[in-house]
Amino acid sequence: MILLEAGDRIDEIRRYLDATLEEFQSLLEKAGGFDDTKVGNGWHPASIKETISTVAPIPPSDILEKVKSLRWRALGMALSNFPRTRTLKIEFEQPCLRYHPYWIAKAYHECFFFRGASYQVRTSEDVVAVEVEGKLRNLILRDPKASSYLEEFKKRLEKATGLMPTSPRFFILDGVTELAMKHKETSLCLDAHGRNDSQIERFLRRKPPLQQISSVDQLRRNNESVETMPLHETRDSVIRRLSEAVVEPPKTFTRILSNRFEITQLMLLYLPVYEIRYQYAKKEGIARVNGSTGELLS
Repeated sequence: MILLEAGDRIDEIRRYLDATLEEFQSLLEKAGGFDDTKVGNGWHPASIKETISTVAPIPPSDILEKVKSLRWRALGMALSNFPRTRTLKIEFEQPCLRYHPYWIAKAYHECFFFRGASYQVRTSEDVVAVEVEGKLRNLILRDPKASSYLEEFKKRLEKATGLMPTSPRFFILDGVTELAMKHKETSLCLDAHGRNDSQIERFLRRKPPLQQISSVDQLRRNNESVETMPLHETRDSVIRRLSEAVVEPPKTFTRILSNRFEITQLMLLYLPVYEIRYQYAKKEGIARVNGSTGELLS
């Protein structure tokens, strides 16, 4: 996946900001419509290749000890307040390792665009006329409206006593062309069915030691019995959701200079999850544990 380097992107922005009058006019002539100025890998999903990563699992024996030490809380049983239940025994089976797939994706949309505008330019009280680029601009007296009863009373009192300040003067500068920028970022942490997963998001904030692999087959290299859970959310669907989250034309524009949709991360993370069956008071259940941290998932 080819990405625009941060330095190149900053240079592009500086080039727009430092443009002379002639260069600005040249940029305006090169600009086009929203669909004519697309740049970035996000507009070409076929060219994007996801990376595949995983994290090393904790040995099964250590996981089992962690689950046993958590006791009632780890199994989601709020029964420890009852003395009779404390004497009952929980029986655990051996942990079963399964790798659960998650989509981790980040993208941004950045749009430079031109739009028309007009400004109200305030002048000094002694100004009687203004000329801008050979055109005489009419001065307008602004009569501020009172926003409350007290302000209205104050205004009338000042007018009656002759102490009312001079109304501010301004002129309209129209026919202005603005170069503006719109920037928006987004990120997704999705489970195999495309649902947002806050647990995996918190897990990644800790910056775990991810290991990049070439294929899912590497997960079974040391243990053929290891299972990988099926993936239902497709790569194209993830990219479409990124686009829907960030790509949006400016509300007002005349021409688009740059319409960049960049996917900065597209990773398929296979998280090791231990499933441990247990029996308690003739009832059975399954505890699912993050195989990298030992934390309870469900």
